[in-house]
Amino acid sequence: MNIRLPKGIPYLVLAGLAGLVATFTIHRYIAAKTAVPVKPTDPVVVAEADIAPGTALEARMLKTAAWPRDIVPPKAVRSPKDVEGRVVQVPIARGEPILLTKLAPEGTAAGLGGLLDPNKLAVTVRVDDVSGVAGFINPGDRVDLLVEMPAPEGKGEHFSKILLQNLKVLSKGQIWDQTAEKKPQVVNTVTLEVTPEEAEIVNLATNQGKIRLALRNQLNQGTFYTRGVVSSQLAHTQAAKPESSQAAAAPGQEKKVEVIKGMGKSFASL
Repeated sequence: MNIRLPKGIPYLVLAGLAGLVATFTIHRYIAAKTAVPVKPTDPVVVAEADIAPGTALEARMLKTAAWPRDIVPPKAVRSPKDVEGRVVQVPIARGEPILLTKLAPEGTAAGLGGLLDPNKLAVTVRVDDVSGVAGFINPGDRVDLLVEMPAPEGKGEHFSKILLQNLKVLSKGQIWDQTAEKKPQVVNTVTLEVTPEEAEIVNLATNQGKIRLALRNQLNQGTFYTRGVVSSQLAHTQAAKPESSQAAAAPGQEKKVEVIKGMGKSFASL
């Protein structure tokens, strides 16, 4: 008995096969376009928590993370055992890779002494919220040291000058002191890295007058040349003329100053 299929059946079968082929081809195309390439990785030692300068590294402070091979920093450490006992020279944040350039030479003892240049000294000075740049000074920063003291010529005048420049901040902290009424109070301190000659200058300046630290841009390695200023000069000080490349302010234009409080900024009219 011969069964005769309807004339449209072969076309339906052909259309079904063509649909399957088209679906398979589109799926392969989309998969190829959306596939995420697997990049090779290397182990990199990172900080498990924030690490302060002068700290000797221990295994509990470190962990190993997989980093894409093409972005592994130079001098990165591959195993925690390679750096156990090494002293950190700069602050390291949690998750930051441990680099050999951030560590003191092997054999350096933990503590502030391990951070010092072999020919430098550490000198600690007292600061307050004003003289210490409102707490924005941190280890590793660079500062200039200013002094304000009675003028050598006398006449009741005071003299101000930048004494030392581009000093490295080793650490900041607090000590306990007594007020005139013998009450305990917390005094903020900053420890600076100086040469022996600079140490003598700092010691004399802190006893003869008032010192203040000025925070310096990390990229600024230049030297400022100033003559200093005495009290009588303040009455004759004039505002610096604008540079020729800057347009002069329009008449009647409102003048404003930028006020920084903590991490916030605002503007005040003059």
